[in-house]
Amino acid sequence: MSMRKLLRAKIHRLTVTGADVSYEGSLTLPPDLMQIADILPYESVQVWNVTRGTRLETYAIRGLDGSRDVCANGAAAHLVFPGDQIIVATFCFFSAAEVAQHQPKLLFVNHQNMLKYAGPEIPGPQRREHAAAPSISQ
Repeated sequence: MSMRKLLRAKIHRLTVTGADVSYEGSLTLPPDLMQIADILPYESVQVWNVTRGTRLETYAIRGLDGSRDVCANGAAAHLVFPGDQIIVATFCFFSAAEVAQHQPKLLFVNHQNMLKYAGPEIPGPQRREHAAAPSISQ
């Protein structure tokens, strides 16, 4: 059976609020965003640093309830710094039958790491500010 690796969830343009190289490791994320994106604690995540162009893989850790914290911990703190804009993504393998039905969860946040909207991406070179923004749907 042929399997394909597809984007499962993405949180776009999070603002990093902290970095601690002395911590054991992981990426702290706001719990509400993890829930909406269906990212579990200790799930593998890709981190793409929009500010610096670096990429890394680590795992998600649930932040404190109500927090907007996005913290790079451990070795990740060498590549991600407070104020950086990052994209967090998860992937999953799907069978050919599942591919046709697959819709990734795509979240877009503001500079305070609050959800602005969820929905499909706009293909480049278009920009969201010039297109109608979809409403938040969970």
